[in-house]
Amino acid sequence: MRAGRKIAVVAAVAVLFWTGLAVELSRPGDFRAYHRAVLQVAQGAHDAAQTAKLAARLKAAHRTTPAFTAAAFDDAAKALAGAQKQFAGQAPPDERSARLRDRLGPLLAREITLLGDVMRADDDTALRFGARALDGLARQLDDFITGEGRAGG
Repeated sequence: MRAGRKIAVVAAVAVLFWTGLAVELSRPGDFRAYHRAVLQVAQGAHDAAQTAKLAARLKAAHRTTPAFTAAAFDDAAKALAGAQKQFAGQAPPDERSARLRDRLGPLLAREITLLGDVMRADDDTALRFGARALDGLARQLDDFITGEGRAGG
C-alpha cells in the first residue's frame, strides 16, 4: 500500500507540473515576447524579399539557370510562409502589441502579392519591375526592424 501511495503522489505531481507548463505555454506573452517574435517575423520576411529580388534580377539578366531560379523562389516562398505562420500563430497580448501587428501585417500581405507576381513573371520587364518592388519592400522591412529594434520593447 505504501508503494501505491508514492506512485499516486508522483503521478499527481507530474500531472500538476505538465498542467502548469501547458497553461504557461498557452498564455499570451507580454509585450516584450510579442515584440521579439514580431522582429523575428519581420527579419524572415526581409530575407525572403531579398532572396526573391536577387533571383528575379539574375533571371532577368539571364545569369542563372531555371533550376536555380526555381529553388531560390521556392526558398523565398517557404521562408515567407514560415514567417506568416509565426505571425498568425501569436495573438497580440495588449493594445501596444496590436499596433505593432497592424504596422507589420500590411507589409507581409504586400510581400505575398509581390512574391507571387515575380514568381509568375514571364518576361524580363516584369522580373525587373518585381525586383524593384521587392527591393522597396525589403527597405521598408529593414526600416521597421531598425526602428523597432531601437525601441527595444
